Amino acid sequence: MKQVVAVEPLVHKGIINFKKGAYDAWKKMGGETAPSRYPWGRLKGWAYKHELPLFPKSEKEARLRFIEPITRKLDSFPDYARYEIVPLVWDCWPCLDNRMSTWLKKHQVKTAIFTSRQNAERIQKRFPKMKILTITEGIDIHKYTEGKSLTERSIDFLEFGRSNEAVFKVALPESVHHVCTKVNGKFIFSDEELFQALGDTKITLALPRCDTNPEIAGNVETLTQRYWENMLSRIVMVGRAPRELIELIGYDPVINLDKNNPNGQIQDILQHIGDFQDLVDKNRQVALAKADWSVRIKEIMNYLRNNNYRV
Repeated sequence: MKQVVAVEPLVHKGIINFKKGAYDAWKKMGGETAPSRYPWGRLKGWAYKHELPLFPKSEKEARLRFIEPITRKLDSFPDYARYEIVPLVWDCWPCLDNRMSTWLKKHQVKTAIFTSRQNAERIQKRFPKMKILTITEGIDIHKYTEGKSLTERSIDFLEFGRSNEAVFKVALPESVHHVCTKVNGKFIFSDEELFQALGDTKITLALPRCDTNPEIAGNVETLTQRYWENMLSRIVMVGRAPRELIELIGYDPVINLDKNNPNGQIQDILQHIGDFQDLVDKNRQVALAKADWSVRIKEIMNYLRNNNYRV
């Protein structure tokens, strides 16, 4: 019976790493950890594209690694060389299935965890003997405050994460205070600036990636941390909620987007913003109960114990 030990995901200075919340929750709940051994400087580029030779695997220890398919080699460096890897996988889009499957087969992955049910189902068909747990994506709820009441907030519309250009064909009028956290594809907000902006925002657009970037996500809709960020910050979400979120919390927390008149819809909501206070208050209370990574880590730990691992 192997001991499962988690390794902290790589954190780039000034860039939010959404995988770190899962690691921090594992550590907080008493899970064993091991030091990370990521390469320095330009060697990171080598580790992103290439892999070390493989050695006999440890009989005593497996490593929980936090992985995206596009960066799977660097994300698991160098543990794949001598430990059984138990990957916790984000963003395993259909276009990445072949490379992810090749990696899973090469490293003889026996147990895996996915943050999307649809993605897990596709991989399970390729590896019917693999033990796969599906969880919904979580967040560190303690980083997000309830902010001001909606009528007291100064930012009318906040654009963060993926671009909204595909939805808003016509720019919002100048009377709408519209803030964007990216310029030319690069974040211009620090973590602290983002948290502050979230607590001062009235409305944001919230759509699954299959709606905004179907060339990457295909038909996969999944619950991402952006929904939790909005709910915890009491922001009115306009767009569409993924089924995973609705099934998890028992209701739809998102105002359905009027695709024929999104700009007019935003302006109408702004004129009646106080009417949505009860909704955002409910969203925050539900997120406080269901969003935290500790809920998922508890499930992961129980799953691993039930499958002959020690944690």
